[in-house]
Amino acid sequence: MILAPRLKKIADSINGFYSIADIGSDHAYLPIYLIKAKKIKNAIATDVNAGPVKIAQKRIADKKLESFIEVRKGNGLEAIASNEADVIVIAGMGGILISEIIENRLEVAKAAKLMVLQPMRDSDRVRRSLYNNGFMILDEELVKDDGKIYEIIWAVHSKENNRIECDDNLILGKAVIAKKHPLLKELIDKRVRELEKIMDSINGIASENCAERATDCKRLLEYYEEVRRWL
Repeated sequence: MILAPRLKKIADSINGFYSIADIGSDHAYLPIYLIKAKKIKNAIATDVNAGPVKIAQKRIADKKLESFIEVRKGNGLEAIASNEADVIVIAGMGGILISEIIENRLEVAKAAKLMVLQPMRDSDRVRRSLYNNGFMILDEELVKDDGKIYEIIWAVHSKENNRIECDDNLILGKAVIAKKHPLLKELIDKRVRELEKIMDSINGIASENCAERATDCKRLLEYYEEVRRWL
């Protein structure tokens, strides 16, 4: 079974754990791969929609893995209990939704030995939510998949159970900056182009919203330029 690069990066990082819960698992590709590779003993695959749940159940049945992977219909972490899975994976969703999923069932997220998060956008919201709720970011990675660059975050709740202080620069992962990740410049260039398009589109429009947006864009452009100089 061949996984997409972003899921393969996640799968490769899961070692030495007994079980996972894949939230929003869709077709259950990740749990099936991990079970067949004998990297875990059992898994829970969840999805909020009935269609993906049925597809996942069929795929798991076709692989004869029903005794290893349980499929549940449920919203976010509401489908699992605390300590039911060593690793919680939430991948392929927007960062705002991932943050809401974590914050809605904090006791479940805190009980996990590892959380692996792959936001499709708004990764800064995920980082801020983690820090504000006492999680430590262990590592971050970038992976290119079908021409797009994805961010992956590994986190665990701090045993001290304190709010972890963070600064305002959460737009990019500190770990990928420290590594001078080979994909980071490409990611920054893409975001700079997007910001420049926004600036062009609101240029000359006299409104408070546009003025605030222009200020935000300039601040981000300055930040990206600072990181680019470091690289």
